[in-house]
Amino acid sequence: MMHLSLTLFARLRPLAGLVGSAVCAGALLPLPALAAARLDGIDMSLEELAEVRILATPKFAEDAEHSPTAISIVTAADIRTFGWRTLADVLRSLQGFTVTDDHTYSYAGVRGVSAPGDYRQRFQVLIDGMSVNENIYASVPVDAALPLDLDLVERIEVIRGPSASVYGGDSMFGVINLVTRSGGSVNGNEAALSVGSGRDGRARLTHGGETEGGVGYLVSMSGFNAHGQGLNFPDMAAGNVDPQARRVRGEDGLRAFAQLRANDWRATLLHSERDRIVPTGSYATDFNDPAHREKDTFSLAEFAAIQALDGNTTLHERVYVGRYQYRGKFPYTYPADYVINRDDATGEWWGLEGRLVSRAWAGQRWTVGMEYRDNLRQYQKNADVGFGCYDFSAAACLDSHQRSRLFNVYAQDEINLTASTLLTLGLRFDRRFNGGEHWSPRVGLVHETETAGIFKLLYASAFRDPTVYERLYTTPTFVYGNPEIRPERMQSVEGTWEKRVGNGRAMASVYFFRIKDLIAPDADGIVQNSGQLTGKGLEVEFEQRFAERYSLRTGYTLQQPHAPNGRPDNAPRHMFKANLGADLGGGFFSGLEGQYVSRRLTAEGSRHVGGYSLFNLNVRYVPSGRRWEMALGFYNLFDVRFSDPVATDLTVAGPRWSVPQIGRTALLTTTLFF
Repeated sequence: MMHLSLTLFARLRPLAGLVGSAVCAGALLPLPALAAARLDGIDMSLEELAEVRILATPKFAEDAEHSPTAISIVTAADIRTFGWRTLADVLRSLQGFTVTDDHTYSYAGVRGVSAPGDYRQRFQVLIDGMSVNENIYASVPVDAALPLDLDLVERIEVIRGPSASVYGGDSMFGVINLVTRSGGSVNGNEAALSVGSGRDGRARLTHGGETEGGVGYLVSMSGFNAHGQGLNFPDMAAGNVDPQARRVRGEDGLRAFAQLRANDWRATLLHSERDRIVPTGSYATDFNDPAHREKDTFSLAEFAAIQALDGNTTLHERVYVGRYQYRGKFPYTYPADYVINRDDATGEWWGLEGRLVSRAWAGQRWTVGMEYRDNLRQYQKNADVGFGCYDFSAAACLDSHQRSRLFNVYAQDEINLTASTLLTLGLRFDRRFNGGEHWSPRVGLVHETETAGIFKLLYASAFRDPTVYERLYTTPTFVYGNPEIRPERMQSVEGTWEKRVGNGRAMASVYFFRIKDLIAPDADGIVQNSGQLTGKGLEVEFEQRFAERYSLRTGYTLQQPHAPNGRPDNAPRHMFKANLGADLGGGFFSGLEGQYVSRRLTAEGSRHVGGYSLFNLNVRYVPSGRRWEMALGFYNLFDVRFSDPVATDLTVAGPRWSVPQIGRTALLTTTLFF
């Protein structure tokens, strides 16, 4: 049996007392419903599906059908059915999203804007409405570095289209909100253990419930430790280097989550660490050296409350704090020395927000709000351990200390023009205290017909301010940052059609956007405003349930982005995706997933990687009358060999513009309910 490392348990020990006490207390509470009675989605009625379409994401329409843009909702049942392990797995299954992996991070792009190695996805990720985007790279990890265990997610709401009118910068292409499970839905204890390929071991312990006073509580702790796998890098052979890398995607980490939730307030605390081995030789480091490690740490906390001012008006308030740390160790062998280059970044921030939501005016729901955020610390340092800046000076190669403050006000009105037509008007003003102002309007129209479905139209503008990494990260050997770059500005128009069909729904969206002053590295690797990027495309999605035993979601994406030098890198023209869930009887459930991604350009359009088709299969066994279940997942079922584009990189063997991906893997998970 595979085991988690002693080091991992040592790191978890400070939290073990808290969770252990909660679990012991949980033993005195009533046992949860049997696993066989848990909602599996495949058996949902049409009325239950309609309830699933109610949105929990703040600041938007209360239901997905009346939001003026395309929305996808992924439930906990979907996550269990298809055995998704990370947010990246979820996004790979959705129309319009492209996910690539360079074996350091997974990167998510949308609608053809997915430059290899771009840390900033141009969409915002929320956990229960709290932003996770940090203040150094403005990124959110979608792999195991995400500071929330996917087993704690009740649903994921993916809201496409510019959302800067209510969420500001980082939401050019939309918002993704991860809604966590309530303590009452857990109502007891859960323990999960997973073992898989590459000596991948994972463990989770969760306790949740509700007090007699109606306060829900949820506490969870999880850890993972993966040895990693072997993978051949053909480009290294050109430099007379053994091309077989070992411990690819080797990593260890932990996640802790605690939440108290009542009808009118919520307190949330998250902490996560992920330390990954990177033996790929990126940045011309020593190939196959396990000393190359990159670690991400998140700590987030929020308190949110709702006050009813009268029968029509509520006041929503929240205060939040966050901290992010990055630590990178990069090994280099020089003729006279073995040097570890250390890269450090620390971001700290706090903020508060208040908004009024009212239905006092007949046929309208209006929102006005403001938010203040103080980026207390935006620190970047690069130095060669024991050498300062090797071959240059005794001082660090980079030592940057920054601080910034932001303020915004916004207003939105949802107006029922008729019983079947809804108009949404929104406007937001953002200001940085050290310079920079943005106005972000949004106009949406939704019209529901009796038989033809629902028609939606959205116009919006958005912006993206350059990060401190893009402005200031420069060392004597790595010139990247540019303090003169300007913000990106975007305008977008999209139309969506939705219609309920039988026990499901059909959806189609067409869009056009224009981004001015696109921020991207030039041929020398220095960040510049590279000009204008335009994009147009089509996204089609169809969901259906058959015979109360089968569920299907399938779709097609057409993307046609155009940059000053032609089609941008890593923008597949065509993508087909399909997910089939089945109740096989006898307590067995299966989820089969298929994905096709067409060929993509790389190396600034001078080369390309071929298209690929992948299949994943997950089988669950939920025995009747028992308090446990098992799942066995196979990923890249047919062991397809393919590569992903990466940011043009230099290895000891020469330039690199793509990396091979891992073949077939498996993961076996056992979950106990007690």
